[in-house]
Amino acid sequence: MKKIILLSAIFLIAISCSDGSGGCSYKGHTLYVGEKGGCYYVNSSGNKEYVDKKNCSSCY
Repeated sequence: MKKIILLSAIFLIAISCSDGSGGCSYKGHTLYVGEKGGCYYVNSSGNKEYVDKKNCSSCY
């Protein structure tokens, strides 16, 4: 039972970060974590703009 509660909590945290809330945004842009751990957002031109990894610490 404790495992189910823990997994549910982890799932809810993951969902909240994936939609750009919970500290997973930077200057109004949704942050993403790349395959190699880089933290970036997509600018208006469609290019990746990398930011300090500390901005994505709550997105993992």
